[in-house]
Amino acid sequence: MISFSIRRMRFAALGVAAICCLATAGNLAAALPNVVYTASGVFSGVVSGTDTFELNNQPFSISIYANEAKFATKYGQQWAQYTGLTMQGSITTGLLPTPVSIGNKTTGIILAVGNPNADIFVLGTGILLQGIQIGISAKIAAPKGTLTNDHILPLTAPVTLTPSNATATYTFSGTSTTLGLSGTLTGTVMSTATTTSSLQLHAAGAQVLTSHADGTQSVRSLNAAPVDPAASADKVMLRLYASGVRDASDVHVQIAGQEVPVLYAGAAGHFPGLDQVVVEVPRSLAGSGKAAVMLTADGQTASPVHIHIQ
Repeated sequence: MISFSIRRMRFAALGVAAICCLATAGNLAAALPNVVYTASGVFSGVVSGTDTFELNNQPFSISIYANEAKFATKYGQQWAQYTGLTMQGSITTGLLPTPVSIGNKTTGIILAVGNPNADIFVLGTGILLQGIQIGISAKIAAPKGTLTNDHILPLTAPVTLTPSNATATYTFSGTSTTLGLSGTLTGTVMSTATTTSSLQLHAAGAQVLTSHADGTQSVRSLNAAPVDPAASADKVMLRLYASGVRDASDVHVQIAGQEVPVLYAGAAGHFPGLDQVVVEVPRSLAGSGKAAVMLTADGQTASPVHIHIQ
């Protein structure tokens, strides 16, 4: 399988494979847009190695399905890794007269925007080709600004794949072959979130933001570990997605019955139709255990969501 990439901090790519990002659980995944990435073209030239499976000059077609609610399993300031994705697609090999179907293969991708000249996408997976299990990875250098630091988003523009910016490498019997890619990659929003008139606070997609004493900030999914506001020099915040907040003039949040500072309440910039609320988690809440988060906007109170505070 082969792959390539594109996008600003979360992208998807492909060369001999497609990626279908499985939506995360809960209401957030249902509310956020689904995006399909389609890559097609040919394997255009052997960069290195022996092309055992005769992919050179053969066509490929890949579709990558993603949902905005997918969160990184590992990340840094300028890169993110996503796992548990499903890829689908087809390629033609010179060893067979008909295309080989590649479907529902679990894979992962790494997206990076730290390169000064391009946004980088890397995909790695294993596939069964010609009855033989092989490992494949693909790397694409997309124009700067193609990808974003936040979540899986459509591309800013179609990306042209050329052997100079997109390659796919497969390993078989301990030897590797790298091929160039020629073609295009596009991203399209298939469905968008809908706005509800009633006030809602979503449990899915919650994040913990931590501002450290050295001026850096870290972000992680709330599902990864309990909220810990006790670190002496750190400021801990909670970001929750919501609906019905952006037009409210009076917003309050309580955690475990305690009023907490609301740092932001409004539209979630990257997610059409969704709002978000960012609140500070005071150190006085340390040790609260399971705690209810209550959102009130213009006198209307949403159903609570529950978090665990260490």
